Amino acid sequence: MGRHKEWRKTAKKERRRRIRTQQAKQRDYIDETSTEYADWLKEQEELERFEIEQIERSNKEEQQKWLHAEMIAVEQWHRLQEKREILRQQQLEQEARLKMEWELEQERKREREERLKYIEEEHKKRQEIFMKHLEEFLSGDSNEPPSELMVCRETKPECDLCPFFNKTACCRFGDQCSRNHRYPGISKVLLATNFYTHFGLENANFNEYDTDLMLEYEENDTYKEFKEFFYDVIPEFEKFGRIVQFKVCNNFEKHLRGNTYVEFAELRCAVAAYRFLHSRWYGGKQLSLQFCNITSWKNAICGLQSRKRCPKGRACNFLHVFRNPNNLFHNYFTEHTPRDSGRSQKPPRRSWRWSESPEVEVPKRRRSRSKERRDRSKSRERAKNNTENSLRKSRVRESSRSYRKSSRNRRSRSHSRRSKDLMSPRSKDLMSPRSKM
Repeated sequence: MGRHKEWRKTAKKERRRRIRTQQAKQRDYIDETSTEYADWLKEQEELERFEIEQIERSNKEEQQKWLHAEMIAVEQWHRLQEKREILRQQQLEQEARLKMEWELEQERKREREERLKYIEEEHKKRQEIFMKHLEEFLSGDSNEPPSELMVCRETKPECDLCPFFNKTACCRFGDQCSRNHRYPGISKVLLATNFYTHFGLENANFNEYDTDLMLEYEENDTYKEFKEFFYDVIPEFEKFGRIVQFKVCNNFEKHLRGNTYVEFAELRCAVAAYRFLHSRWYGGKQLSLQFCNITSWKNAICGLQSRKRCPKGRACNFLHVFRNPNNLFHNYFTEHTPRDSGRSQKPPRRSWRWSESPEVEVPKRRRSRSKERRDRSKSRERAKNNTENSLRKSRVRESSRSYRKSSRNRRSRSHSRRSKDLMSPRSKDLMSPRSKM
């Protein structure tokens, strides 16, 4: 039964399909002999011609557009090529200009190097001539010093001369002073700034340091250290010639503290000393020498300092100097000075503070055994004296502490006694044990 239904369904579907096909054939059937068909063919031909014309017109328009775009692209390409050519020409010109500038710079550099080389050679020649003249002057073959050294330097030539610098060759303001400082090229007087250093000088300014520091030191200790410094420094300076004046400042001002003035009898001796001792090391400190003019030692040294009556005190700008041992170099205008007698009493000795000069080879002297024994004995005595001095200083410190303590106790007792005496009888009665009870 089910198969029959399927067959009927399929048969109906086929029948409907045949009917639709037949209807379509009847609908599409055209009679070629009819006028309608002829009209339809004409319309189709006109439509085809119109479409062809439209296509040709659109093709022409597209071609015109393409040609116009092609012309624009060609013009742009030509302009781009022109720009590229201009840029290439500019680059070539810039490269040529850079190359020319580089060549000119190389030529200028070559000329500069040649000029510097020529200047250096001229400087070396002048330096050799100067050193030759200097050696001739130092050896005594020539009486005139080199002209290069006879030059005076001034800090402010348009101003007046500084009176203190003109007298003492030092000024508290240095080169910043409002007056003119005139530095000579060479002279017979050498100045070693802040050469002598000591605890008693560096810490003696009460305005800068604690006042209790100087309770343990006396002026005798500073002078003893100065004597050792004196006998240690004099032989080094005497290697270059005769000394006629030697002054060491004991001022407390920073620009004068420890300044050492050494005046030689001859100018070449001072130049030789400056050449070999400048920038040497002494006691862990580098020595700085300079030439100075001291026209009168009487005007430079404070006349009231030796009598301890200087009204300026620590702020004095004139030279307060140590007294040289045995008054050496006191009168240097006579041919025989007391220096010989003083040196015979205490022979000089070489100190560990001096460093060997890197420029000059000083010949080493052979010391005899007796001299070595004498030096050993002196070193033992010095060590013994140092221990005694340290013990004495410690006793003095202890005694000063005990004295200060006892004075404080006495002051406290006297104050308490005075306060008791000033109390009224009524207050005494109130403070009595009966009143408390």
